[in-house]
Amino acid sequence: MTKGNRFKGLLRDSRFVGMILGLSFLGVGALTIIAIAKHMDIPALITSWTTKQVTVNQLQRGQLKPIILIDVRSPEEYAQDHIAQSLLVPLSDIEAGAGVRQIRALVPTSPSPRQSQPTLVLYCRSGQRAVTAYQYLQKTGLNFVVLDGGITAWRQAVPAAKDTQILTPITFPVR
Repeated sequence: MTKGNRFKGLLRDSRFVGMILGLSFLGVGALTIIAIAKHMDIPALITSWTTKQVTVNQLQRGQLKPIILIDVRSPEEYAQDHIAQSLLVPLSDIEAGAGVRQIRALVPTSPSPRQSQPTLVLYCRSGQRAVTAYQYLQKTGLNFVVLDGGITAWRQAVPAAKDTQILTPITFPVR
């Protein structure tokens, strides 16, 4: 192989490598922008793609019922604002195991024939902590979804004064 042909081969290979690197940077950049827009880090964003989610609109239309709303934020955040009829089970408690037991106690082991098993709707501010909680709770065998956009999306669509009106017909009675 002549010196000129070797140079052309290297040039062709370096263009290919450059193209692959450029596409990689574009992909990471796009993921970063999406993660920032959803107030998540990249690992949580990627995990959220395989997490069952429900939108505020679907809840408002009663597409899931019965439901139990579970707020996984801190007690301080819950005290500032929370979706009516939601229960506080902080992510830190879920990670420690006590929250898992608390959630299991909410759901009857054998619902009555007239009452179906509830869907547990996890939410936080924007979704990242709820996705993390979902990962911890997946192995329980209970039916979980994450509220897409969290309480931020809920409050953009539903004022606090309307929570009870919307949720009473679809909320599972908790003991």
